[in-house]
Amino acid sequence: MTLFDARSPTVVLTAVMLAACGGSDSEKDIGKIDTVEQPGQEDLMLKQLPAANETVYLNLETGALVDQSGEWHIAANRLSLQLNGGASGNGAVGGAIAVEQSDFYNAEGEPDVSVFTNATANSEEEHLRGEFQEPDAWQQDDFSSAFGAADVWSTYDRVTGVISEKDDIGYLVRSAEGDSHARMRVVDFNFPTRAGKGIESFAFEFDVQAAGASQFNSTPVVFTPPADYDGADACFDFDSAKVVDCAGSSAWDVQVGFSGREWYLKSSGQGGAAGPMPRAELASYNADPGVPQLYTSDSTGGILSEYPWYAYNLTGQHKIWPNYRTFLIKSDIENDASSVWALQVVGYYDESGASGQPVVRWLEVNPKQTQE
Repeated sequence: MTLFDARSPTVVLTAVMLAACGGSDSEKDIGKIDTVEQPGQEDLMLKQLPAANETVYLNLETGALVDQSGEWHIAANRLSLQLNGGASGNGAVGGAIAVEQSDFYNAEGEPDVSVFTNATANSEEEHLRGEFQEPDAWQQDDFSSAFGAADVWSTYDRVTGVISEKDDIGYLVRSAEGDSHARMRVVDFNFPTRAGKGIESFAFEFDVQAAGASQFNSTPVVFTPPADYDGADACFDFDSAKVVDCAGSSAWDVQVGFSGREWYLKSSGQGGAAGPMPRAELASYNADPGVPQLYTSDSTGGILSEYPWYAYNLTGQHKIWPNYRTFLIKSDIENDASSVWALQVVGYYDESGASGQPVVRWLEVNPKQTQE
């Protein structure tokens, strides 16, 4: 993708948004995007990342795509965005959330469809151009589960010290082989942290759609602790409905475990998960929807995964809708004088409607130091 788009920045960014939200074919004809600087807005950088089939690496200083071994700040692979630091790279890049866009969500944390569908790249640009405070801390990437952080599907009782399942949590899950799927429900989780024996019990139910099958089986298989479970890790292959050895097998689809001070769910191989979602919504899927980008794999991630930049399937179109959250990205958290950028993700589709092409825009900013 090369060259500047000849249209005004307003038209270009509106077209990007329409493409991201499934606008008409004429609205999607935006030309190729590789506009490192927007005419008339020389401080604003815009880049479409060809991340449908591979991880690509972006240098925010130059606007260029570089090799993994080069100097990069953000990496993209379909929906996943990473920073070059911590568990994701050997750099010292860190991030922080600057504008959460809380008005895009209701009191229960569910997307407000009207707000999402009426927002445009232009209407949300003001957040990118706001005044920012230096964050209290810059966050670097760590392990990121396809099922989300543990507090997404479990809850801690401070009085009893027991961690238990959250009510009404479910996921769509893809197998490690990538050719079968399941509806998974978190039914039971019991981790009495003060007993010093790890996870005591758990139960996860799977309605399996075997490879080549057309829908989920209505008779669930259940993942519960094996007889020799020691409270740490246990792995399950939902195709065979068997607990398997985590270390000695690559066939497991879901791992539940506890290590150090962390409890978690993990996926394996080509596996991944979509959700969490209420069980009623999960039940509305009679089969895998056939949208590979719906599934997230285990990866490394940080601020850009803790605060997702999109919502999915708001209007029944299996589309990605950006929420225009604004992030601060610092080039080197160990160097106070290093560059800081404000960044938004404003699209996910190219001019033909193909997915896996996230569009990011950013500009250099100078956050104010917090007063002591």
